Amino acid sequence: MKRFILAAAVALTFPAYAQNAATVNGQPIPQSEIDTMVKAMSSRGMEDTPENRKMILDQLITGEVLSQEAVKQGLDKDEQTRLLIENSRKEILINSLIAKWMEDHNPSEADINKAYDELVADSKNTKEYNIRHILVGDEKEAQALLKRIKDKKIDFAEAAKENSIDYGSGKEGGDLGWAEADNFVPEFAEAVVAAKPNEIVAEPVKSQFGWHIIEVLGERNVEPPSKDEATPGLKQMIQQKQLQEYVEGLRESATVVESTDDAQKAEEPKKQ
Repeated sequence: MKRFILAAAVALTFPAYAQNAATVNGQPIPQSEIDTMVKAMSSRGMEDTPENRKMILDQLITGEVLSQEAVKQGLDKDEQTRLLIENSRKEILINSLIAKWMEDHNPSEADINKAYDELVADSKNTKEYNIRHILVGDEKEAQALLKRIKDKKIDFAEAAKENSIDYGSGKEGGDLGWAEADNFVPEFAEAVVAAKPNEIVAEPVKSQFGWHIIEVLGERNVEPPSKDEATPGLKQMIQQKQLQEYVEGLRESATVVESTDDAQKAEEPKKQ
């Protein structure tokens, strides 16, 4: 009876001995390592099944075999390899720090409300435009095509389908839908803002892509999303801003000494 109690006590005191999924040349692969990988891969859509766990274990065993062989060959002492290992270690630590910080710093309801109010206010001063265009590669071609459209010898949509080298919008009659002017290259955006609704811009507009014939079909104030629709994006924006402030604060509190090229050269041993 005492022997049974002692055995049970040992099992309870040292559960780690029963937690290894495998050993490779005496080196254990903990079950917790598989659990961690399953959890990480579940976020990418992989199911937690015995088959997938076996696949992960096989990968870990192969990795351990190769890692041991690399150490056996002394590759862990190679300077470049050591730098790569250290960089990987730092990257893992950084990712863990950021993940923990974001988990501990969910934006408050007050922060979200403030950001949403700012979004609504900005929307009142922002316009979006219903635009269609025809893109061609040559100014003379653009001028000639524009004249034909204005003279009503060809319909704008048909001209776009037949001539536009922006094939995506061309097959839709040049339609770009509703968008803010800032979504386009500066020359295009400037022409759109200056145009009146239901007006074809007087002259072709040159950009890095070619020559644009532009028609503004309408304009309207941007309709802000509902708070529920905006909240996920606002949370991410607030967190990113606060994270940037956190990182900048850490940098400001750190003692950083940058070496100059002259100082580095002075430290280099002189050739005999």
